[in-house]
Amino acid sequence: MTKTIEQKALKFIDENHLIEKGDKVLVALSGGADSVFLLAFLMKFKKRFRIEVAAFHLNHKLRGKTAAEDEKFCSEFCLKNKIEFVSVSRDIKTYAKKMKVSVEEAGREIRYRELHKAAEKIGFTKIATAHNASDSVETVLLNFIKGAGIKGLAGIPVKRNNIIRPILCLSSEDIRKYLRLNKIPFRVDESNLDSDYERNFLRNEIIPKLKQRLNSRIEERISNTSKIISEINSFIEKQVEQISREAVKFDGKELRINLKIISELDKSLLSIFLKSVVENNFDIELSSENIYALADLVSSQTGRTIHLKENIIASKERNEIVIGIKPSVVTQKAFYKIKVGQKLRVDGKDFSIIKINRKMFKFSQDKSVEFISGDHISSEFEIRKWKAGDKFQPIGMKGKKKISDFLSDEKVSSIEKREHLILTNDGKIVWVIGLRIDDGFKVTSETKKIYKLAVTVK
Repeated sequence: MTKTIEQKALKFIDENHLIEKGDKVLVALSGGADSVFLLAFLMKFKKRFRIEVAAFHLNHKLRGKTAAEDEKFCSEFCLKNKIEFVSVSRDIKTYAKKMKVSVEEAGREIRYRELHKAAEKIGFTKIATAHNASDSVETVLLNFIKGAGIKGLAGIPVKRNNIIRPILCLSSEDIRKYLRLNKIPFRVDESNLDSDYERNFLRNEIIPKLKQRLNSRIEERISNTSKIISEINSFIEKQVEQISREAVKFDGKELRINLKIISELDKSLLSIFLKSVVENNFDIELSSENIYALADLVSSQTGRTIHLKENIIASKERNEIVIGIKPSVVTQKAFYKIKVGQKLRVDGKDFSIIKINRKMFKFSQDKSVEFISGDHISSEFEIRKWKAGDKFQPIGMKGKKKISDFLSDEKVSSIEKREHLILTNDGKIVWVIGLRIDDGFKVTSETKKIYKLAVTVK
């Protein structure tokens, strides 16, 4: 039995190219059966792989005295087996409360962050976690119940960047049999018995009944299906990546998707593509309703805007879909007053108006800086959002133009357009901020008083 389990794991590692000669592998060690097995297994075969092995333990302070005993067990296990050991303590519950996330989510985030920090500190190249086939089955079932897409049904990935899962082929039952047969001690996490947690409910109550009534080899069957789905997902991701290179531009704030390219896509591929590019660039998880709405936006009228998740919105422009963070709205006042010589911060931007002498006057291509004639105007200005009906005469043009049309011509997205600010003087529009001044305020050879306008984003 021992040899069969070992051979199964060795074959899995070799087939998936998880370990290479010279690797330095840091094992995430909780003290539970799975991580103890993984560490013991890698130590036994480290000469075969020609690798170095170390262990990392996170004391999450969730179970008081028990958590301290877990840490002590891991430390003593490594000392006895001459394994380099790294341990850190973090208050998961406090972090979860602060970040407004679940304890499980907080624990996962901190665990991986600290694992990467520890690996870098001691110079290790790979991180091994003890996820097994039973964990993957639980993940697939949870994702299926919650309506996840194809990626969610692919289960836990065998590897991601420098993180590897060498025992993903083994069930929890296999691992515990091995430990019992080889008299290897491990800690029992009593919180795993609490079915109030979603995963524990599946593990303790649902999966045993499925095994009993439907299929005793459920881990193997679902793992095989997940592998097929994972291969399909890998193929689709390559298609999405290729489309993204041609159709997507992201400047860190706004995601622009070329409509001409994506409108030719099959509807199913379009939905998968939109879900992938949005989630990858904005670190959010879209619901099926979000994805359907986004796909419908492709064939909607120009100017339509939809809300996705949190503060992310998407709008249909003439030739593209624009997705970005909804700008913070100026809600404190309808307008802000600013005098020459003053600086003012509005909606995350710093504005200033100063008087300069003609020697300092120099035309620039920088649209965040403009120069206007201060002759015959008030020294007090106002900053406000533009409104319907606002018109001005863009410098160098004849006749007036609606601000709405001007912003569209300047390819300002619908997301940014509605919040765009203007500078006025005695009710007249002086500057569509960051874009163009009004021709009536331009500096000429006869101008005696020159004002420098500037806006910076911090």
